[in-house]
Amino acid sequence: MTAEEFQDALGKLGYTPASLAKLMGVDLRTARRWSTGAKAIPEGVAAQLAALLQAGGVTPEMAAGIEAMRSGESTGQAIARFVWVQRRGDDPHWTVAEHDLISDVFYLPGRVERFTIEELVIGPVIVAPPE
Repeated sequence: MTAEEFQDALGKLGYTPASLAKLMGVDLRTARRWSTGAKAIPEGVAAQLAALLQAGGVTPEMAAGIEAMRSGESTGQAIARFVWVQRRGDDPHWTVAEHDLISDVFYLPGRVERFTIEELVIGPVIVAPPE
């Protein structure tokens, strides 16, 4: 989804970046960056917007699904994953980071700040061993 498509979807739904951020539980700056094209729109967000457009707004089922995702209940869709990463330009070592798929940011161990994909070299996704 492009920034223009994102803005069109918001307009058709009567949303602003702020109202969408509140609905999806993301930072307002993230939603604004999606609308200006400064940040790529995650596939999950694009899929949710498409479903909202198709339904003509937020149905009770969709609201329940969004709330379940925000509260961490299982919805069948991953909201985070772990990947191997390396900081660009200043660290030759690889480490494991948590990738928040909704906000599209990465959390590195022992660090408070969030990292974007532009700041990291992304390695393979870490998968749990079979049970």
